[in-house]
Amino acid sequence: MKILFRTSGGRIQKKELGLGHIHRCINLSKEISSHDLTFLIEDFGSVSSLLKEQSLKYIKLKPGLSENADIKNTIKTIQDKKIDLVIVDRYGLTNKYAKAIKKETKLVIISDLRNIEYNADLLVNGFIGYKNKIIFNKHGTKCLLGPKYQILNPIYTKKKLTIKKKIDILATFGGFDSANIIPVLIKSLKNNMNDFRIKIILGQSTKKNSELTKLITKYKKYISIIQKVPNMRKEISEAKFGFCAGGMTTYEFAYMKVPFAIICQYPHQLITSKEWEKLGIGLNLGKLSNSTPKKIQNIANNLEKYKNILKINHNIVDGLGTKRIRKEITSLK
Repeated sequence: MKILFRTSGGRIQKKELGLGHIHRCINLSKEISSHDLTFLIEDFGSVSSLLKEQSLKYIKLKPGLSENADIKNTIKTIQDKKIDLVIVDRYGLTNKYAKAIKKETKLVIISDLRNIEYNADLLVNGFIGYKNKIIFNKHGTKCLLGPKYQILNPIYTKKKLTIKKKIDILATFGGFDSANIIPVLIKSLKNNMNDFRIKIILGQSTKKNSELTKLITKYKKYISIIQKVPNMRKEISEAKFGFCAGGMTTYEFAYMKVPFAIICQYPHQLITSKEWEKLGIGLNLGKLSNSTPKKIQNIANNLEKYKNILKINHNIVDGLGTKRIRKEITSLK
């Protein structure tokens, strides 16, 4: 099939974007790589370079298009490239857009939280707040719900190995630390530098401002700080405890059975972090605030206690969601 991914992302706080939608589409693209794939993107920073690294074809739209212009451009691409199926994963999706695209070709929508009432041929929503199930929404769209259908990198389908825990605390806040959490975390851990082996992954789109540069220089003997990594699965597997934002990384930590604490970058991540805490798998530290340093210090000072409190013997995320979704997508031919 000729498949078009319509997605958006980059360094822009006001749209609550980051790179989560992009990474999710890239993860899925690896599972369906035998098809002819093209990305139609709004690039708010770093998206093009990320797709180039993955050797993926892409077409750029002007960021911040009106909905009508977006529909017009998407339909033109569908017609020009004779697209058989469109996969949409983007913030702010409406049914007006969905209905217009569905008239042209098969449509798959990837959504978040409890947003499932879209008119499409297939909808995927791996939100932790859903129990695993398949239902049909009010539009008759088949909906794959729950963490059983979470889209992770296919690397997570590989057999788990027993790996030595080299790192006490691993911190990663996605491809872009939009809330500038990392400097706060470093300063909050300053009294624990000699007690733990700490690693921080900045993310490929996180720029080193003057404050972060000074902190990296000051604590480089105590903390391993790197821009990006080729294999997040390996990094998480080597950690005893994690700090992360409330996006896709929470599912990766859960899959690797590594306890974690969430510092939310965006308001919508509060919903996900509360679900993880409700299940006893992660700690919800809320959005960055004046109380965040004390919360981080408390965890660091009582790390063994929190490691024992949080559940690790669970199978909430089994890593096979992308394979299940591939079967559903290929059946739409």
